[in-house]
Amino acid sequence: MIYVFYAFLLLTAAGIYCALYFPFWKKKQPVLPVLRFGKIGRAPQGSAFKNQWLTRQQFIQRLDWVLKLGFTPVTPEDVLAARQGVALPPRPVILVFEYGLASFYTEIFPLLQERGLKACVCLCTEQIGQYNAWQDPRQEPWQNTLNEGQLAELKKSKLISFVLHGLSYINLNTLPQPQALQQAQESKARLEKVHKLNTASFFYPQEAPLPALDTSLHAAGFEVTFSPQSGNNPLAKEPTYPLKTLNAAQLGLWRLRAKITRL
Repeated sequence: MIYVFYAFLLLTAAGIYCALYFPFWKKKQPVLPVLRFGKIGRAPQGSAFKNQWLTRQQFIQRLDWVLKLGFTPVTPEDVLAARQGVALPPRPVILVFEYGLASFYTEIFPLLQERGLKACVCLCTEQIGQYNAWQDPRQEPWQNTLNEGQLAELKKSKLISFVLHGLSYINLNTLPQPQALQQAQESKARLEKVHKLNTASFFYPQEAPLPALDTSLHAAGFEVTFSPQSGNNPLAKEPTYPLKTLNAAQLGLWRLRAKITRL
């Protein structure tokens, strides 16, 4: 009898885990998912950040899965155009690539270009044409960042939208709000004046922003903001910002399917 009881507890625990981990029980509804990607390629041996990496093949698997579900990649500019009555596709999705690494240009951009798909790439304006200096090289070797020539090619394609992380990959919540706002504004000014690129979008590094900070960035001209907070977003003419994101590197294909189609 005791074994039956333990078996019941085990099955109950397994059922609860599966319901939380694979939320297929949630009702499907119109959503605006944002899939975020980190580093593309093979993680260096001994890397402390292997959970940030996807191989090129793993990325292709996730992209094909998303397209098979009927989703169409869009950009923040498309979301803003919807305010003016320009229709979004029935199942829009935003693909966001963090860190502004050169591997986006070499590994991902050719795939997107071949398929005519849109995506966003995040930039730290102080590190353009250099490397991800915010990372400790003792934990993982530095990775090269996008340079001017690569950015020009991305712009020319009209498939890639640029999103700011700031001057560097700094948690803005750790700064006094006026200083955090100034850093965001300075990064936008440098992108426009030095690199001749435009954006009205910001992806908060490391953690979700304090509400007052997000309000101040919107007042300063950042119309679309993204948060690393995990979750999905209702599809609405006026979305709730910052948009939540789903970390594609930490989601298997079936869990990705469950997460991307439900709130």
